[in-house]
Amino acid sequence: MGMDSRGFTLIELLIAVAIVALLAGIAYPGYTGHVKKAYRAEIVVLLTEQAQHLERFYTRNGTFIDTSGVSAGNDRYRITAALSPQDFSLLATPAVDAVMAGDPCGAFSLASTGARTNPGAAPEMSRQACWGQ
Repeated sequence: MGMDSRGFTLIELLIAVAIVALLAGIAYPGYTGHVKKAYRAEIVVLLTEQAQHLERFYTRNGTFIDTSGVSAGNDRYRITAALSPQDFSLLATPAVDAVMAGDPCGAFSLASTGARTNPGAAPEMSRQACWGQ
């Protein structure tokens, strides 16, 4: 008398779940790495746009003081501007509870001279890796 079995045994189901968990464990870090890279690119673009805004203001007014319309950042980074009559510095720091908190690139700093740095970056992170250039 043969047993006509349909469906999955518990062992087969556990093996399938283990394979799915293993694949998810491998794929998720790669996914989050790509997401963080996209967020870094987004803040680089925002800082560049803000620098252009400041330069246009300087061209019209001969100073960076009293510039209005400087962005406060986005959900992941907060931007602060240090303005003087002849130069500026923009600093984008990761928001405390945002996904980028603890990012190895740290903060992003863009000066009126064009200098780009990453205060607080991990030693293995290059400017090229963080700024995408």
